[in-house]
Amino acid sequence: MILVMGLFCLGVFACTLPRIIELKDPLTSEEHNDLGVAYEHKGMPELAEKEYKTASRMRPDWVVPHFNLGNLHYRSGDHGKAEDAYRKALSIDSNHADTMNNLAYLLYQKGNIQEAGFLIDKALKIAPRKEYLDTYNTIHGK
Repeated sequence: MILVMGLFCLGVFACTLPRIIELKDPLTSEEHNDLGVAYEHKGMPELAEKEYKTASRMRPDWVVPHFNLGNLHYRSGDHGKAEDAYRKALSIDSNHADTMNNLAYLLYQKGNIQEAGFLIDKALKIAPRKEYLDTYNTIHGK
């Protein structure tokens, strides 16, 4: 009887292979982006950056996380990374007027007046918003 029980137990465990359990991310791209915004408002830029990057990986065709990442880098003073993120956003949606406005202002600060002027002119044609007009006046000296 003990021998039969031992063989039974051995048989059960021999047939059972260990399994790796992988958990699916329960958050959507939009929720990761929103979490990034929340982290940014709480003064946690590293966590915000991580969430924006996760959102952009989940939905590579969505402009918003790249735009938010650009804003995050701009506020932190890393204008090179901000420019890269804004340009990536525009490569996804070449008519994203908010990105054009922000990149135009950044380029103006870097002394690239010609491209800044082109971008802000285009942004104003897409959406004539007061914020864009303020950037326009700064760039064009009005």
